[in-house]
Amino acid sequence: MDPLIIKTIFLGTLRDPILWILCAVLGWQTDRPLHKLLWMLVAGGLFFGLFRGLVYRYGFDEALTGDTFGMVIASATLLTIAGGIAVFGLRSAWLARGKARETAPQDTGRKGGSRKGGTRPVQTDASRRRHNDDRARKRRS
Repeated sequence: MDPLIIKTIFLGTLRDPILWILCAVLGWQTDRPLHKLLWMLVAGGLFFGLFRGLVYRYGFDEALTGDTFGMVIASATLLTIAGGIAVFGLRSAWLARGKARETAPQDTGRKGGSRKGGTRPVQTDASRRRHNDDRARKRRS
């Protein structure tokens, strides 16, 4: 197969906004098991590649042979898997960064020591609500 055709198919797939939407939608949910994500990305990539090949064949009147049609499907599937895993990994790393920040000690001095002589964890919304509920119960009784 001609390298120019491979490059054209690959870059055409990469420029398609449907690819990026598909990767973002499928890779965004981080509580999904990885094997389920991979199956969803493979299925989405196959459908996207089939759709893309049919658009080339009937919409643009391109005479796609079997190997070229297969290359369109393969490039769409591989790029969908790579993009979806990248979105999943980046979002997981970003969320893990936020969780690590919640448990970090507050009120540290310039050299890492505490100014008040102790460290206290960051108060989360759940603990703040629990504290406010306890105060409201005391006021009522």
